[in-house]
Amino acid sequence: MKKYNLIVIGAGSGGLVASYIAATLKARVALIEKDKMGGDCLNTGCVPSKAFIRSAKVVAYTQKASKYGLKSLRAEFEFSDIMDRVQKVIQRIEPHDSIERYTKLGVDCYQGEAKLISPHKVQINHEVLWGKAIILATGAEPFVPPFPGLEHISYLTSDNLWNLRQLPQRLLVLGGGPIGCELAQSFQRLGSQVTLVERSPRIMSKEDPDTSSIIQKTFLKEGINLLTEHSAIKFKTHHHQ
Repeated sequence: MKKYNLIVIGAGSGGLVASYIAATLKARVALIEKDKMGGDCLNTGCVPSKAFIRSAKVVAYTQKASKYGLKSLRAEFEFSDIMDRVQKVIQRIEPHDSIERYTKLGVDCYQGEAKLISPHKVQINHEVLWGKAIILATGAEPFVPPFPGLEHISYLTSDNLWNLRQLPQRLLVLGGGPIGCELAQSFQRLGSQVTLVERSPRIMSKEDPDTSSIIQKTFLKEGINLLTEHSAIKFKTHHHQ
């Protein structure tokens, strides 16, 4: 049985930082990941979303050319090219979070699903590891509410929307928090007709009311159909839409 000072389960942002710090202190570290190194931030969260937002922001600038003293600018683009760029940005950062980099740091990287079998033992595939300390950095995944009819439509989450290669003509976004807002604005700027639904009286409800108000006014100005104090009840298709 291999023994470690530290076993880290999950190679997302938290798990990578914990492993890096422990390795630099000469601890013997095992890092376990069942999916992709880098976790949400690299693969479906911070990195792809910010790359996507950047492209949408450039398009928005061209639509406001006169504001910057320019008579006209026109942004011609294929949505698939924007999504391909998002993947290229991910690929450019991947080596920083890779198995190869962490192996060179002295971390033993394991690919597979971990199972805690005691306070100091973890099973990975058919092997059992012992750790003086164990960090659970397993992250989370998008919560999909059990709305009636949702199972009959091809819905998107912040995880799978990066597989899109065709710009949706219309897009309904449920949730006016940071993720919902940034994606709603970006898709609207790229040409989708977006409706944003939030059950609270205002979007970004955890932020300062003045901040929320500024964002709400900007969204309305940019053409987003904003429905606050609304909740989804059920979903159904109409003429296959």
